[in-house]
Amino acid sequence: MAGKLDGKEFADFYSKDGVVKSMIDSQIVSGKWTLEGEKICFKYPDEDKDCYAMEVVGSTATFTDSKGTGIRAEILPGNAKNL
Repeated sequence: MAGKLDGKEFADFYSKDGVVKSMIDSQIVSGKWTLEGEKICFKYPDEDKDCYAMEVVGSTATFTDSKGTGIRAEILPGNAKNL
């Protein structure tokens, strides 16, 4: 996935084994992703777990947090950013 987060470019790659690699600008961090009910949750080192409702329409994913704040990302095939 790729998009903008707080005005910065980001990309995520989700492995089948539950690892997520995220790049914001040029910084890369690894964490874990899980599906919990109807939400996708992320846990990164030194951060609390965050969960989002996710809606996919075509090649666009929208993540919405518990406060109703959302971000959109383009779904890219494979590991497009080599994370």
